[in-house]
Amino acid sequence: MSTVLREEFEARIEAVEARMDARIAAMGARLDAYVIRAEERDKRLEERLEERDRRIDERLNERDKRLDERDKRIELIAQQVAAAAKSASNLKAHMWLATTTIVIAVSGTVVAAYYATQSSHLGITQAVISAFQQGQQMQTQMPLKE
Repeated sequence: MSTVLREEFEARIEAVEARMDARIAAMGARLDAYVIRAEERDKRLEERLEERDRRIDERLNERDKRLDERDKRIELIAQQVAAAAKSASNLKAHMWLATTTIVIAVSGTVVAAYYATQSSHLGITQAVISAFQQGQQMQTQMPLKE
């Protein structure tokens, strides 16, 4: 084997260093390219997330509007129910008042009919008595023919 000279050894080391420097530079370039691609990917991901968040916010706003409208309708229905209940209580009072009026009217009609028939009987009785008395008077004024 031959002995390696110092110059040859240094030349080899320099060649190895040059290849290592080239490899490191290539790895650095690839790493830089990867970092650029990762940043672009992160940027696209962030844009997609922002778009998703914007759509979610729009949907939430629409849902909140629908819920507000529903709440307003429920309040309106509750007011209508309260008004109907009040009206029903008034209706109940009116029904009792009408029933009372009918009972009083029927009772008055019965009492009036009773007194009307009594008055009619009294008038008939007086007419009969009067006719009887006139008949007696006429008999006393006119002698009987025998």
